[in-house]
Amino acid sequence: MRVLGKVLVAVVLLPAAVMGGAVLFGSTPVEPVAWKPAPMPSLTSGPYAYNNLLQDAQVFGIYNLLQPESIAPGADGLLYTGMNTGEIVRFDPSKLQVPESPQTTPFDLIANTKGRPLGLVFHPEGYLVVADAIKGLLKVSLQGEVTVLSTESEGVPFKFVDDVAVSADGRYAYFSDASSKFDLNSYVLDIVEHGPNGRLLQYDFLTGETKTLLGGLQFANGVTISKAGDYVLVNETGEYRIVRYWLQGEKAGTSEVFVDGLPGFPDNIRTDADGNYWLAVPSLRDPLLDSLADKPAVRKAMAKLLNYVQFPIKPRAMALAINPQGTVIANLQAEKAGAYYYYLTQVTPFDGKLYFGSVHINGVATISNPLGLSPNE
Repeated sequence: MRVLGKVLVAVVLLPAAVMGGAVLFGSTPVEPVAWKPAPMPSLTSGPYAYNNLLQDAQVFGIYNLLQPESIAPGADGLLYTGMNTGEIVRFDPSKLQVPESPQTTPFDLIANTKGRPLGLVFHPEGYLVVADAIKGLLKVSLQGEVTVLSTESEGVPFKFVDDVAVSADGRYAYFSDASSKFDLNSYVLDIVEHGPNGRLLQYDFLTGETKTLLGGLQFANGVTISKAGDYVLVNETGEYRIVRYWLQGEKAGTSEVFVDGLPGFPDNIRTDADGNYWLAVPSLRDPLLDSLADKPAVRKAMAKLLNYVQFPIKPRAMALAINPQGTVIANLQAEKAGAYYYYLTQVTPFDGKLYFGSVHINGVATISNPLGLSPNE
């Protein structure tokens, strides 16, 4: 065999040998559970049909807004976000570009949590409540003071605090621990395992107590409260669905599925002034992963391989508006919003526009709100 041929064979066989060895002899903390996904809905017709409505979105701040997952409107008319540096910053939506550097957005630094701020919202008293994946549930004043509010519930430490909502009266924060087993850097393993590791939690600002409202969730993610304050929604990313937990009325303390069989992995969710819910879908479902749902042994081998290869994510931007009855009333998509932006992790309605954040992509995207300007905005 010619030398070049030997080299080519080695190039092909060596990675295969390495991966084969990893599957046979490697270890992983993942203990996959067999499950049955809801059927994948159509992407060619119906409420989730493909479109390019996000194609002309304006994208800004790609040089200095670093992976801003969540965006919170302030009473001062400014927008606040957290970055992968741990920094929380604010910027003026009327001044999105520096003239000499159009891809740079001027901002003011508020604080640095020294962690990874993800979901953030304002408390009625004017400070930020932050779901920090590393540090826990935080209070961040606009003067830069960072206070840790909660790091565990019922003796189980948080591993991956993900999103948060605050009641209108300011008494409670409702937030998610995506996984009590896998952290921010290992979140894919939680999806592969499909174990009951997620929780919906309640923090009492008056007593400082934290309690678990729902356990056993499949990667608990986005959290929001209904306009009337009678229930809270939490996204189960690993189950492709939204769950409703009742806070008031005859069903108080019980839960039910609000929307099932979503076309992708739901991330953050926000309530608009009309009571509708804006849902970010960073990635469509993967047919391979769904086909392996009832094959835990194969998924365990896959988890071992993830130490050596990255699970592929196809670029897609998707945002949905869902009314209080659980019906999709807006479906916004594009392969890439603004020819650059995808992997949307939050949709924030503000002043007649939508602002999109991403936990993986730099910058923020925006378009006009297709539902129009609410009388309450």
